Amino acid sequence: MDLSFSSVVFATDFPARVPATGRYAALLAQHFDAELIVVHAFTLVHAAEEAEMFGHGRSAQREQLEHLLSETAKELTPPAGKSATVLGGGSPVDLIRRVSEQHQPSLIVIGTHGGGAVERHVLGSVAEEILRAIPSPILTVGPHVAVPSSARLEFRHILYATDFSAAAADAAFYAFGLARAFGSDIDLLHVVSTEAPTGRDLAEREQELLGALDKLVPEDARELCRPRTFVEFGDARECILNHAAEHSVDLLVLGAHQHSHLAMHLRTGPAFQIVVEALCPVLTIFCRY
Repeated sequence: MDLSFSSVVFATDFPARVPATGRYAALLAQHFDAELIVVHAFTLVHAAEEAEMFGHGRSAQREQLEHLLSETAKELTPPAGKSATVLGGGSPVDLIRRVSEQHQPSLIVIGTHGGGAVERHVLGSVAEEILRAIPSPILTVGPHVAVPSSARLEFRHILYATDFSAAAADAAFYAFGLARAFGSDIDLLHVVSTEAPTGRDLAEREQELLGALDKLVPEDARELCRPRTFVEFGDARECILNHAAEHSVDLLVLGAHQHSHLAMHLRTGPAFQIVVEALCPVLTIFCRY
């Protein structure tokens, strides 16, 4: 089944707006012929809240945010083709969840630069809540990711890191779906974090895991996506980031279970560190069963 999205939801925070994040969102919307929905969550300052509460119409704060949101969408619309804006009061988590649920299937794109509200929420205390609450894949654009320079998005090389869990199996659907959609080469990587065996045991274990990786490759992807399998022993974060850098990977795909150690300690766990340190965007899929 081909991968498709009806919408790409781009969460923006104007003071810390990052060109790379918006550009990826717009180009993904263009590629999938999806609607780009630019969203911003805000809280009214006390004076603006009082003004609106007592019937003085829309506050200057709301009007300014509406203008900024409109300008952001206008800036991104040429590559995206079609766009909409949503300005919502309250939690970014609730707003992103509501919009993504209303426009399924959706892909959420969030940046990690700057010091504004979106970053504090996405990389702060409610990061786990966002990933648990939203049943859509989330593309995170980290601080070291360059702005796409071409008029059309290219993912020439995708890295799918798997631990053979149910969450990783969910992520495989998106990894191979994106590889088909973009005609990408794809690497499958499994990292054994425990102490590596030695000698014949090492060779046998490696061959066993390589065979398991090979079984994950759909038949139709064998020629189209030119898959390669890799097994490494060591620290998961280090191995994944090193592989991505050494092989010029354009997109990293990760899966995690919402009750896993990785999910419960997102800000200090391997997934968060990979998002922050990666030179390419990271697509994260959280399993909820």
